[in-house]
Amino acid sequence: MIAAIVAIAGTGAAAASAATTYRCPLTMGVVCDVPLSGGVHGDVLIGDGYGFNLRGNGAAGYVQVDNSGTIPMGKFPISFSVEVKGVGIPSSSVGDYDVVRGTPAGNWKIEVVAKNNRTTARAACFFKGASGKATAAGGPDLNTRQGQWTTITCTDTGSAVELRVDGVLAKRVAVSTGMIPNPGPMLVGAKDTSGGDQFSGYARNVQIDIP
Repeated sequence: MIAAIVAIAGTGAAAASAATTYRCPLTMGVVCDVPLSGGVHGDVLIGDGYGFNLRGNGAAGYVQVDNSGTIPMGKFPISFSVEVKGVGIPSSSVGDYDVVRGTPAGNWKIEVVAKNNRTTARAACFFKGASGKATAAGGPDLNTRQGQWTTITCTDTGSAVELRVDGVLAKRVAVSTGMIPNPGPMLVGAKDTSGGDQFSGYARNVQIDIP
């Protein structure tokens, strides 16, 4: 499916504008819809969503989307979202879970971070641009929702970073990041093949929405 055109309704007399959506379903063996193209590496279970390194052994599992750098990110708002399931609390040896990450510098990412002395797992967004950076973390404890799919959405509006969990605004941080570098590739499931920031859980329906 070529990058889908999604109509966004305007308000009042304002005309409707259009956004472009890029998708990586990560379901039933499908990695990404064209024009994106992703490859699976390491310890990944494929089914209703992709399971990353759930057994805690073998090579860290991740999906690498090599051509994600072709997504134009010059205007705001920019939104990234992913559905997750089976997410526990990141251990101190891992640090946090990088569910979806722009590389090489990690200028944008969707994470799961440990809070409250590592007793809860919360969704988090991070954006870093030429003029500022911010992390927004919050929402329900994902460790108590392991049996259900939860949607995490991270948005850079141009003047704020916003985190939504299942469509509900959980955190908003006022910041002007400026242009977000996005050379790629995009990684899903782990920062790389070793070390910290490896995701343990299921993910599906990665989506990038741009103006």
